[in-house]
Amino acid sequence: MEKAVAFDYSPEKESQLGITSVGRSDTMAGHRFGPAVRPYYLIHYILAGSGTFQVNGVDYHLHSGQGFFIEPNYQTYYIADELTPWSYVWLGFTGSYATALIQQLAISEQTPIFNNDHYYELADCVNQIIQHPLMNTATELRANSNLLRFLSLIADSTVVSGHRATQRSPYVDRAIAYLAQHVTTASDDQLAQAVNLDRSYLSILFKQATDLTPGQYIRNFRITKARHLLESSMLPIEKVAQQCGYDHANSFTRIFKQTYGMTPRKYRRQVREQNPK
Repeated sequence: MEKAVAFDYSPEKESQLGITSVGRSDTMAGHRFGPAVRPYYLIHYILAGSGTFQVNGVDYHLHSGQGFFIEPNYQTYYIADELTPWSYVWLGFTGSYATALIQQLAISEQTPIFNNDHYYELADCVNQIIQHPLMNTATELRANSNLLRFLSLIADSTVVSGHRATQRSPYVDRAIAYLAQHVTTASDDQLAQAVNLDRSYLSILFKQATDLTPGQYIRNFRITKARHLLESSMLPIEKVAQQCGYDHANSFTRIFKQTYGMTPRKYRRQVREQNPK
């Protein structure tokens, strides 16, 4: 369980910089999120308490004053400490300019952990966006200004490199990039063909890098993308299913309920009730 305030948005595809998710959360002991794959950049900053962040099979035990960075299309998992559960804020964003900005920072998928003393300023950036939800050009510009301010503060961070993730196979990276562009049709065989590898060997590389087989990664990618669309758009359930690679809305509903314990329709209603905009 957690006490959270969160907003999810779906920027225009041609947008150079757009916010996709913003929020703050006070988690309960042992609260966990994931494993999940997101199609956008995401930065969390821990205000209090502690917890564990996992990416590429590496666990990072973190505390207040630290943060973690998530690149698009990478599977991650995090869990609050049992004795001192964490409170954190987060910002998700996307766009071609977002990629250029991230390339200027020291954080990356290989070095995702940072220390930062700008506690009040980082929290204020997020709070300002929460207090003025994106509804028109004015609020979007204001939100982007706070996003840039947030990233400028992150640029002043010290990257933690003592617990560095192992270099991942470029074949896995290429397969994931292919999946992101062909989410509606991708299969185990197509991923292997896209990177010119034997299917069995690619499966071994995937397992080493993500703890999942390619097939499991595809299924997880699709269902977490569907959840994001349910949160951030008003697309009909049938359209969400189609955009995430499900041929039939009924099969999508069944898989979603198996994964999240409720139907897509009920999940969307719950999100809207908890986070009215």
